[in-house]
Amino acid sequence: MPLDNPWVFLAIWMGAAFFAAVIALQLRVSVALMEVLVGIGLSHFLGMAQPTEWMVFLARMGSVTLAFLAGTEIDPRSFRHHAASSLTIGFLSFLLPFGLIYLLAHSVLGWSSAQSIIAGIALATTSVAIVYTTVVEKGMESSRFGQLLLTSCFVTDFASVLSLGLFFTHWSPTSFLLLLVALVLLLALPLSLGPLLRWLRQSPISEPEIKFLFFILALLGALASVAQTEPVLPAYIAGVLVAKSFATDRQLVYRMRSLAYGLLTPFFFMKAGFHISLHALLYGALPICLLFGVKFLGKMTAVWPTLLAFRCSPREASFGSLLTSGGLTFGLIAAHFGVASGILGRRLYSEVTIAILLSTLIPVIGATRLFPQIGVKAEERERKIAEPGEFEEEG
Repeated sequence: MPLDNPWVFLAIWMGAAFFAAVIALQLRVSVALMEVLVGIGLSHFLGMAQPTEWMVFLARMGSVTLAFLAGTEIDPRSFRHHAASSLTIGFLSFLLPFGLIYLLAHSVLGWSSAQSIIAGIALATTSVAIVYTTVVEKGMESSRFGQLLLTSCFVTDFASVLSLGLFFTHWSPTSFLLLLVALVLLLALPLSLGPLLRWLRQSPISEPEIKFLFFILALLGALASVAQTEPVLPAYIAGVLVAKSFATDRQLVYRMRSLAYGLLTPFFFMKAGFHISLHALLYGALPICLLFGVKFLGKMTAVWPTLLAFRCSPREASFGSLLTSGGLTFGLIAAHFGVASGILGRRLYSEVTIAILLSTLIPVIGATRLFPQIGVKAEERERKIAEPGEFEEEG
């Protein structure tokens, strides 16, 4: 069958996405991780080395939607309650691995400054979904320790998308003007969303509120694209700003997630696997191990003593530092930006992405296997502020 036929291509693509979901359910691993691995298989074994233009666009739309949904999972009141500790842990969890990875890539591996910055951002992230899912499984989601982990992860990922925007925006008078327009739009969004959603629900069958949200994401993406910056930054901020509205309307979250996870995110995660070269596993084994090791060391050094300083037990500090060492979606977004903008070649992209996958698997498996019975004292539990989200697909 001709793969240049879009219907043939789409049938193979969505069939592969369904296969990845089934295997992930059977193995009880992240669907996102399995989609990346399936994308590697499609690229190498079906001769589909280069994605089509429409596939690239859908993948970018998937990354923007993921960033928005990640932002909506923030509990604003919980973040305010843990603001000082969350900001300290979150920024240290980003800054130390970022600095160490940059020095390794630039001074030891001989990468350019831009390539080293991309690698540092990609490997300094933390997977909110992994932390959230594990915390819920342990029954810690409403405890002080569980909320501290979750809010700290949001700070880390916000620092990553902010760094991506600051380092790689081509600043000009036009960029500043578009930034001002985007800020006005973002500030108006939380004030207008609640009343607008209540009015739009008069026509529930046509899903006008979903169309409105995608319009906002497309408009923010257009402003970012014209300003030559990464669209995930305004999308993530928009998600944070409307988190309160989403917390009170879980049906809206479920409908938004169904569309995003059913169609858009497979394009992003599977396309992330397209650019990975299996030869990097053989010829790039040493850089991959160095990148993974330095990230793991940086995360442990930043998070473990800081959790102890904020009155967590040594067992909780070990669990939290292992769990926050994993990263997937925002790491892949940064790496994807690097390859899409021509900063990372296929070899360097492969090394960074495989190191991200290793950081998602090994420390997180260690956290769940070594500390299977971590519990929470009854007096440490806090009142549940809102129903937790179920942002599981991210990784």
